[in-house]
Amino acid sequence: MGRFRKITGAIVLVCAIYIAYIMRDTFDPESIRGKKVIVTGASTGIGEQIAYHYARLGAKILITARRENLLKEVSKKCIELGAQEAHYLPMDMAKVNDTGRLIVEAEKKLGGLDYLVLNHALYYWELWDGNIEKLQNIMNVNFMSFVSLASKALPMLTKTNGSIVVVSSAAGVMGNPGLSKYSASKFALGGFFEALRYELMWKKINVPITICILGAVDTDTMMNQMQKLASPERFQTLKQFFMSTEVVAIEVIKSGARGDRIAYFSFPPGLLQALHTVNVIAPSLLDGSIVSQGERIFSRLAKNRT
Repeated sequence: MGRFRKITGAIVLVCAIYIAYIMRDTFDPESIRGKKVIVTGASTGIGEQIAYHYARLGAKILITARRENLLKEVSKKCIELGAQEAHYLPMDMAKVNDTGRLIVEAEKKLGGLDYLVLNHALYYWELWDGNIEKLQNIMNVNFMSFVSLASKALPMLTKTNGSIVVVSSAAGVMGNPGLSKYSASKFALGGFFEALRYELMWKKINVPITICILGAVDTDTMMNQMQKLASPERFQTLKQFFMSTEVVAIEVIKSGARGDRIAYFSFPPGLLQALHTVNVIAPSLLDGSIVSQGERIFSRLAKNRT
């Protein structure tokens, strides 16, 4: 028993040292000044806050989302916060063949590209019902448009040794009941961009790819959704585990600037990595809690609909 405790203690110590090492902050704010940046899904939520933080750091920004009226306001605020330039282009990412317009606009308005931050997303809280058309729509928005934008931006990013930042989700490393279609798109992102990273390394192309795995974030959309899905008492409990949108946004920027391979964001720090590790090593240990969570959510949904 004593030997087992020593070995366990040594493993815990090594893990703690490793986590401290990878979480050290080597970000230089001045490295962003004057950089040319695209941020997708930037009309609200995390994307909006990412745009604001890039603006404060003196970047040149091109933002996109579907709603032009919101983009116009975000762009205006970016200038007020210190962006050297701020442009916007309304786009529907479900129209995958149309995404190339954004890269053409970046070359035209910014004169190049240093950071491509892919943040937009579509999701539904519902059990799998065999609706292939809805699944295809989510895959177009959450996966195919990401691939299309990254592919079209690579020539410009190669010239500047720029970076691709992929904003993904815990649902992209662990399946969740009610998010089967969303999880499928996020798992696809992880597989594609991890493979692409290796292909670029093999080709000696210096375009780092950072995959950001986000846990619960207190966006207006998510908080409103959780109030519908959870009882008032449970909602108050769950709120403690939601990260601030503003904090997540700056950490995404830092991870991209450092060229982190993968970055997890959760509260408390390390929780998401731990759950992911357990799910890989001993997935059955989480089965009960995940299923019971799904039961609570969908019993609440059914109650709201009656």
